[in-house]
Amino acid sequence: MAEDKKEAKAIEYVDFAPPADVIEDNAGIKLVLDVPGSCSECLDIDVEDRVLKITACTSIVRCDKTVRYKRSFQISDQIAANKIKAKVIDGILTLDLPKTEHAKVHKVKIQTD
Repeated sequence: MAEDKKEAKAIEYVDFAPPADVIEDNAGIKLVLDVPGSCSECLDIDVEDRVLKITACTSIVRCDKTVRYKRSFQISDQIAANKIKAKVIDGILTLDLPKTEHAKVHKVKIQTD
């Protein structure tokens, strides 16, 4: 007796490095990445050994492979890694990387005699 079994096909990915805008000011750094087809549940953002790693799965298929976004950024010790915030709206991922207090510009008051 022949059994009909459907073999589960492993998902194959094609990785893309999404374009990113990097904007720095006194408060920190803002990263803006295009990740169309991704949502917050599909994003994975980690910081390990001063490397910010972003992975985003999508429902987009190209040449029978699922599109996955992957991008890494080296961050300095002037960034407060435990205070990084991220949001994704309409396929645009925005990350706010705040600077540590000692890395911010401080105004020095000048005294007069």
